[in-house]
Amino acid sequence: MDFTLTDEQIRIVETLDELGKKEFAPKAARWDKNHEYPWENIHLLRELGFLGMTIPEELGGQGRPLIDAILAIETAAKYCGVTARAIVETNMGALGCVMAYGTDAQRKIVAHRVLEEGDKPAIGMTEPEAGTALNELQATAEKRGEEYVINGTKHWITGGGISVTNLIFLRFIENGEDRGIGGIMVDKGTPGFTFGRVEDAMGLRGIPETELIFKDCVVPAENVVVMGAGTEGFKKLMNGYNGQRVGASAVALGLAQGAHDLAVEHMKKRKQFGRPISDFQGLQWLMAEGEIKLHAARLLIYRAACNARNLPNNVRLPSMAEASMAKAFTGHSALEVVSKSLQMFGASGYAESLPLARMFRDVRMFQIGGGTTEAQLNMIARSVFRKKFDYRK
Repeated sequence: MDFTLTDEQIRIVETLDELGKKEFAPKAARWDKNHEYPWENIHLLRELGFLGMTIPEELGGQGRPLIDAILAIETAAKYCGVTARAIVETNMGALGCVMAYGTDAQRKIVAHRVLEEGDKPAIGMTEPEAGTALNELQATAEKRGEEYVINGTKHWITGGGISVTNLIFLRFIENGEDRGIGGIMVDKGTPGFTFGRVEDAMGLRGIPETELIFKDCVVPAENVVVMGAGTEGFKKLMNGYNGQRVGASAVALGLAQGAHDLAVEHMKKRKQFGRPISDFQGLQWLMAEGEIKLHAARLLIYRAACNARNLPNNVRLPSMAEASMAKAFTGHSALEVVSKSLQMFGASGYAESLPLARMFRDVRMFQIGGGTTEAQLNMIARSVFRKKFDYRK
């Protein structure tokens, strides 16, 4: 087993590290304060080939393995979590679902939008009464001839109002019969598709978390990516979502690494009682524990990415169990590392004049969004015991 990065992977890390220092870090507070999407960074990333890295070559992408995108995400997140999240969602998530299960026409459309326009495909799952219990979705797509009529409300949708491409999870209805959960593409601007409340989120404020409202929204049947057929459609969608979980874990890891690095440099310079605080054994132990957690999280994330298996259209995405382990461990560990890194700065770390407070707010999301830590533990347990649990009991 070789943990050495290839020359090309080293180039990815070095390029993003340089970009992060020069372009991302100086503007990160602006996106946060103004709730502004970082279009400047997105256009730069698109020009340099970091959007759609995983899109197949026949569709104009680079066909890179998932681990290459993970390296880019982790490195960017050290400097700006919002920018790193944009890399996630232009390489996996809704994009991965469409690349795996979409028609040739759908795949070409979405690939073009990401590669040429910098579109960040959004994935519309959560509803007011269906968060962790995602199989209880109420929003519907009712078939009428060669069209589907969509009704319902989604909320906490990342990128709502920014994204042109929206992959919406819905309950499919045909001839009055519930056909199960599937996914359908709904473009921004489609009549009957509007945006409601934008949440005043605690962190990652540069990407809106938005309510999507569908009222008699008509889309052609050719927009269906995954059909509901019992539980099969839902399983396919969740298989496609595993990449998103690993990508989110890489953002959390990058934020934690960035905070850890800042704390180390600060501790070498900051003096108390006549010597650098890096000389105090108690503080050394805290940072050593953080270093262990960072390396452990990195190994779980990289393993999940490198073990990605084939889905249709030669799309390679992680398994549910490995994605959940990476997310559960990293979400918890990253918050702890950022918190202890902030502590090294004392009162200064608690102020918004330094990036630690923002990093702390940003990293907290990764124990919630994309599936709570508790939900990940449930899925890991399913894998351990090789059985399906009825959570209503």
